[in-house]
Amino acid sequence: MKHVPIHQTFTRSTLFVALSLASSLAMAQAPADENIEEIVVTGKFLKSLQSAMEVKRNAASVVEAISPEDIGQLPDVSISDSLKRLPGLAQDRDRGNGSQISIRGMGGMLGFTTLNGREVAILEETRNIRYDQFPSELINAAQVYKTPQAWIAEGGVSGTVNLDTIKPLDYDSTKVVVDLRASMSELGKDIDDAYNDGIGQRLSISYIDQFLDNTLGVALGYSTRSEPIATQRAELWNYGDTWHNTQWNNELGANVVAPWGGSALVRGGEDKRQGVMAAIQWRPNDNLEIAYDGFWSAFDIAETQRGFDFQISNDWNNQWIPLKTTPTAYDNVPEAGAVDLLAGTVPLSSLRNLNEEYVQDDELISNGINVKWQEGAWTIKADAAVSETSRDKRWATVRTINDAPGWATFSSTGDGRMTFELLDADLADVTQNRVTELHVQPQAEGGDKVQSFKLDFQYDVDAGILQSVKFGAAASQRDKYEHNQIWTQSPTASDTSLTSAYVVNAKSSSYWGDLPAYLSLDRNAVIADYFGGLQNPTPGDADDLTASWDVSEDISAQYIQFDLATQVFGRDLSGNIGVRNVRTETLARGYEQGETQEVWEEIPAGSGTWVMTGSVETVTAVATPHDYNDVLPSTNWTLSLTDEHLIRIGAAKTMARAPVNMMSPSLNLNQDLWGANPGESTSGNPKLNPFRATQYDLAYEWYYSEKSQIAINLFYKELDSFIMRAADAETIERNGQEYSVSRPVNGSGGYIRGYELLWQQSFDFLPAPFDGLGIYTNFSHNESNVEQALPLHSSYKAGLTGLSENVGNFTLWYYHNGFEARTSYSYRSEFQRDINLVMGEEGVNDAEGYWDLSLSYEFDDHYKVYFQVQNLTNEPYKTYGLESNNPAHINRYEEFGTRYSVGINWKL
Repeated sequence: MKHVPIHQTFTRSTLFVALSLASSLAMAQAPADENIEEIVVTGKFLKSLQSAMEVKRNAASVVEAISPEDIGQLPDVSISDSLKRLPGLAQDRDRGNGSQISIRGMGGMLGFTTLNGREVAILEETRNIRYDQFPSELINAAQVYKTPQAWIAEGGVSGTVNLDTIKPLDYDSTKVVVDLRASMSELGKDIDDAYNDGIGQRLSISYIDQFLDNTLGVALGYSTRSEPIATQRAELWNYGDTWHNTQWNNELGANVVAPWGGSALVRGGEDKRQGVMAAIQWRPNDNLEIAYDGFWSAFDIAETQRGFDFQISNDWNNQWIPLKTTPTAYDNVPEAGAVDLLAGTVPLSSLRNLNEEYVQDDELISNGINVKWQEGAWTIKADAAVSETSRDKRWATVRTINDAPGWATFSSTGDGRMTFELLDADLADVTQNRVTELHVQPQAEGGDKVQSFKLDFQYDVDAGILQSVKFGAAASQRDKYEHNQIWTQSPTASDTSLTSAYVVNAKSSSYWGDLPAYLSLDRNAVIADYFGGLQNPTPGDADDLTASWDVSEDISAQYIQFDLATQVFGRDLSGNIGVRNVRTETLARGYEQGETQEVWEEIPAGSGTWVMTGSVETVTAVATPHDYNDVLPSTNWTLSLTDEHLIRIGAAKTMARAPVNMMSPSLNLNQDLWGANPGESTSGNPKLNPFRATQYDLAYEWYYSEKSQIAINLFYKELDSFIMRAADAETIERNGQEYSVSRPVNGSGGYIRGYELLWQQSFDFLPAPFDGLGIYTNFSHNESNVEQALPLHSSYKAGLTGLSENVGNFTLWYYHNGFEARTSYSYRSEFQRDINLVMGEEGVNDAEGYWDLSLSYEFDDHYKVYFQVQNLTNEPYKTYGLESNNPAHINRYEEFGTRYSVGINWKL
């Protein structure tokens, strides 16, 4: 599994530097697909929306889309920042950046993403694509298919996102664009470890040209950015443990529900990415077209985290906790038979300073070639592609411990963020703290490779109701793996006490004043002097085999689709009906933790006396095959009541394959955390079937002026099969002890349903200068009756992972004589995050709402300046516990801060 940098496989002869579009390419728009509902956003916002309305009227299915003008308007850090403003779409954040997208309030597991119509290799262990691996400058357009057609690749229940790169022959002249911008992280300027004092920079250069009488086109471009990482967070762990109080007892009862510990960390570092894009398009005559596209991106993270953690003193067998004083705040939960402790004074069993490092190097390469031949009524397309990713990451922490932590007072009231006061110990006093361990978990490498080929045919019949027939076949092969290592180093130095020589002045001036000061250490010096350096185990020395896996997947598909058009009672009716047949074969490889083997030695040698000197855990390699078939019919129809009023209906069967890491057969055994049998174990499930759904859509669209519209869409998805995590899925026996195995399983039954509303209004009827005002807003409501079990020893149920009940976006714009002002608000209600079956530490993501602001001015046809603000109100990230199911029990509270950027754009 040794990782070889994949850029070595991408030769310079095929890597053409390409595209950097953002606001740069607001000067030109590629022709729109007649089946795309395109939300085009340019500097002249109203003109873009008006053009989008005309495209939407001719759409063949329910689709949202973005053009290059939209991608460059904020300008956006990643394509997800643009996608989140489309109807029914919401964004998930990582380190303050938009990273993943949900469609119709559903999580990333139910979506699917393609690049130029092809499945793309993915950096994450799941199938959830990170959109921040695609700099917005390198994407020419994006479509979100909410209702499928047979010719579209399967894989999404919520929908399919397709990202398009540039086609240079869609432009009729030379284009050169340079975009330069600087950014400032408000939180980054306060955190010493943040890159460049919180100042970031971004540069993009693009070139598009045509040769040989416009038969050969080339697009070349490059994008680079370096941004500060700056966050600070406070956590209370697992607000679900019920402990027996030994010193406080009143009419509320003798039990208390409390966290078992917590932490506070300040994170600073650098987020660096580069992107290269290439496109060559050759059209020697009206019949033949050959196109090559290449995409390369590198995404690197280097960050430091500093802070502390603590554990509340307890007896795990009896789960008791002495309270020094009556709790200052609590919630009464009679049905749980306990008081939920929100604030109080408690004894500590552990108190540690943390000085951590995280590094991550990601790389993506995609190459594809497409040949198109047209002859008479026939159109034939052949497409072949290879996509590959690699990821190397390591998290390492230096820990110091205070041997007399004493007592502390904590609370989680107010906005829910933890406050914490030490009553006896001092985290910042070097004489009270000693070096205890260096822990690395994980050091990991992973990769994903997808090879694909497809052949598409279209025959234009134009005979009565039948307009054309489309049919074809596709095949792909994927191999995805993750190899993990874990180890802990104890100090090699005999004296583990600290001195001030190792203390550095790394702090956050915005660090919350109601948390204690901590020690910031020169981590590299401590590692060198106390641990003799950081080990770098070779594979096999410290492999975490039961967390390592490899999954291969072979997919073959065939489809046929009929495009139809007729009239009903004098009204135009158009549509399509088709079916797609798909077979999926998988082979999941991993490791099972097995029986413990005793180690015996003859002591002394030759004495004939054998003594057991230890034991070793056995690990067995396993490989599990699986296969399944899906027949996916689909149909879409559009009825034109008048030129202004349209009704759309759609019906289809859809599927979304299981997250790849859930298919791991690896089995990890743990002794019971609560002191009783059976023990606990976790495993993936290589026999998982996909999410499967039958869906229906009904939409009404009213274009009541050339610049305004109202749209209503109703949808219903019947889940025939879904994937959930199940505690106690089965019981096994190892070493004479029983273990409950928790793993993902397939559930059945349930629905996801909802509606979407869109209103676009230009106020051009108002007198100047107010005629430049306009509103673009949308809202979606989603609900589901799907339930899944929560972690062990809990009676609560969780909903479908990733499902938000309400999602909304609002944009108010103004344009006048080259000046544009725009403010946008994006909202997403609470949603269920992934579940840790044993510990239950992850929970519900609290509702989020973000304001953005964009101002720009075009001096002439060549120069434009702009100013943007992201997360204007510094909206925090919050999660609360699954087991307690109480929004007052904030597990994690994190701030990313407000970000500002200024830039200048030049185009030829």
